[in-house]
Amino acid sequence: MKLRQVRDATCYSFNALRVFSFLLIIGNAVLASTNGNAPAIIKVEPPSWWAEHTINPVRVLIQGRNLTGARIRATSSTMQPSNLLINPSGTYLFVDIRVSPGTHAGSYPLLLETLQGKTTIPFTIETPLDAGTNFQGITNADVIYLIMPDRFADGDPANNAPADAPASANDRKNSRAWHGGDLRGIITHLPYFKDLGVTALWLTPWYDNWNGLNSCAKPWCPNTYYHGYHAIDYYRVEDRFGDMATLRELVEKAHRLGLKVIQDQVANHVGSRHPWVQDPPLDNWFHGTLDRHLLNRFQNSALLSPHANSEEVRNTLDGWFSDDLPDLNQDEPEVSRYEIQNSLWWIGMTGVDGIRQDTIQYLPRSFIRDLSSALHRQYPRIWMVGEVFERDAAQTAFFIGGHTGWDGIDTMLDSDFDFSLWNISLQVFTNKLPVRALRDQLKYDALYPDPSKVTTLVNNHDNARFISLQGASLEGDMMHTAFTLSVRGIPQLYYGEEIAMEGGEDPDNRRDFPGGFPGDSRSAFVASGRTPNEERMYQWTREWIRLRNEHSAVRDGGLIDLVYDDAVYAFVRQDRNESVIVIINRASAETSLTIPAAAVGLKDGSKLLPLIGVKAKSEVTGGVAKLVVPPRSVVAYLGPPTEGAPAGLP
Repeated sequence: MKLRQVRDATCYSFNALRVFSFLLIIGNAVLASTNGNAPAIIKVEPPSWWAEHTINPVRVLIQGRNLTGARIRATSSTMQPSNLLINPSGTYLFVDIRVSPGTHAGSYPLLLETLQGKTTIPFTIETPLDAGTNFQGITNADVIYLIMPDRFADGDPANNAPADAPASANDRKNSRAWHGGDLRGIITHLPYFKDLGVTALWLTPWYDNWNGLNSCAKPWCPNTYYHGYHAIDYYRVEDRFGDMATLRELVEKAHRLGLKVIQDQVANHVGSRHPWVQDPPLDNWFHGTLDRHLLNRFQNSALLSPHANSEEVRNTLDGWFSDDLPDLNQDEPEVSRYEIQNSLWWIGMTGVDGIRQDTIQYLPRSFIRDLSSALHRQYPRIWMVGEVFERDAAQTAFFIGGHTGWDGIDTMLDSDFDFSLWNISLQVFTNKLPVRALRDQLKYDALYPDPSKVTTLVNNHDNARFISLQGASLEGDMMHTAFTLSVRGIPQLYYGEEIAMEGGEDPDNRRDFPGGFPGDSRSAFVASGRTPNEERMYQWTREWIRLRNEHSAVRDGGLIDLVYDDAVYAFVRQDRNESVIVIINRASAETSLTIPAAAVGLKDGSKLLPLIGVKAKSEVTGGVAKLVVPPRSVVAYLGPPTEGAPAGLP
């Protein structure tokens, strides 16, 4: 066909265009096979986009061979390529593609030509997902449940042994090998989450990771990348977990049940097996090389301080998290643009409702702001929480959005994890700190623009499970969970904590969920398969989640301290509809408390009805209420709307 006809291809029907594209690809492949210098395309990122998107043009990164001197032309007038950048080795090409408004979904290949030949760049315009049922965001009404797919449930044994994986990489007896959990296993157990009462599922990364097995003389070998944090392909679903169709099925079925889905994204680094490591798109794509780079010394407070020296700051931002996690350079505009588009592509392709951004404090704050802004421009309800793994509330506050730091930047980050409160809670409920330490930590909420936006956690995949900590007990675990589910913020559970699963430091804290795998002797997904302690913990967790789901004050209300000492902490969650009083008693004996009810707007004659942990109701008399709390437990009482509620109360 004549080139003019190619450029006017929009006059053809969609099916005719697809036939033409196929013939063009076949023809170019034949030409390339007879010419070793002809251009060839290996990968296109992103492989698709949307019309009417807030990012237009989209910046496309093309990996190939013999791309030097390339020109790109569209096969449709609705696509306008421009602004080419080719790296010196001719292996990567960047190009802007502007998509005309009103462009219909379909295949829109581009034509790449050099003096040595031509080839076709496949590119697709997608049909947008329904914004009414997708991209919902996360709010204080949600309870998040963290899952490591490989360790949760094996729903499709056919994907357990990819062709390029050695048999030793697929071994449930090795705590650092692949165990076979996948997306199908999560789909199969969606009713379990619904019964528990959680409302959002956070999956550790589903990017494609290397299928091989690392061997070394270190204690952590042999190991694999079952956890997902060593990406080798930012645009492919991990083949051991499933494919894009299965992932979309998971999101769709979760949404039908009222469950949201959160994707774990990793912008800070890739895995050492990523093709970029040997052949980066640009010389400054990474901070350093595999053979020569800084190792992060984790002087994280340097990022917080306006007085830090530049060497410490650069090491913290540019140093590799470990020797096998190459650190990406977000100060390079091409890297920044690539990562922002990648984040948007996954949201648009799957309909997920939120993002957990791994190791976010090692990203430039300006990049966090740009990423947050881009996400909210396209998906106004989307939510992103950052991992700022610090036990210092000032560090948490510095990265959360809603205020400007000393550097003049508001990250616009919706949330970050409250590791500082989590750390204190662990120590309190393993008897290492007095109970009043909870209140003492909560006073640092004054540092946050809105403390209700932090994400609290019972635990996560990087830490020993509560029940395996020194000084832990089942009652302590129950108190820790109840506190996390009733305090301000958005609570997050970790799979298995609802049944008090055991597990020491990584990887022992990532044991397989009982009953999720063929051959398991029992299933903790059902009551009949749980031990008495597991069932007790499950029902307790379920009860406190239900309390949160049913009471607006616990989800969105203000928090006011009532009583605190070495053994007891009592606080009230209030809004204009109700009051819920929560009392923690770590003592080994029953405790009677006098609550200054009048101080929080409860008038004489108000009835306090037992919700959890007690059966006797109480009445406010003389401005106080006398409440009874069983030993080593947490109780909740329901009160009426408050009189003279503090200013600003929800």
